[in-house]
Amino acid sequence: MNGEKDDDVRRPLTVAEKLDHLLTLRAELSEDGKPSYKALAAAIAAESGETFSGPYLWQLHRGERTNPTLRHLCALAKYFDVPVSYFTDDDVARKMIDEELLATRELDRSMAEAGVSALFLRGNLAALSPEGKRMAADMIRQLRDLERGAKKPPSSSPA
Repeated sequence: MNGEKDDDVRRPLTVAEKLDHLLTLRAELSEDGKPSYKALAAAIAAESGETFSGPYLWQLHRGERTNPTLRHLCALAKYFDVPVSYFTDDDVARKMIDEELLATRELDRSMAEAGVSALFLRGNLAALSPEGKRMAADMIRQLRDLERGAKKPPSSSPA
């Protein structure tokens, strides 16, 4: 059993898998739940100055293009605010993915403990960075403690 897990951990991650992770976390989705590759490519091109097309981005995401240029990887990294090594070094990518998953679990746990179940709120918070998710989880815990009377909020005026 452990051998299977070890094989999976050592299996190289594809550019498509790495891009899928970033798109899942940070791309705005259209009504059908999929990213608009044309709009995303235009945003990447505008931010990076690198030529990018929707079909090319779609091919990268689907794994039909597997060897993007370093210029394209740099443009993707800049847009998604990750180091270029995210795409070139599986250890970096795995560390960032694991960090994101841990932060998401912490945020989900805090929200569940506080009774937050609004899907729109969960969706908006899902787009946060791992640090942002941890900060949100801390704020939710603090608000819950305030609500429970664990701490008295400062009064704005003397009574």
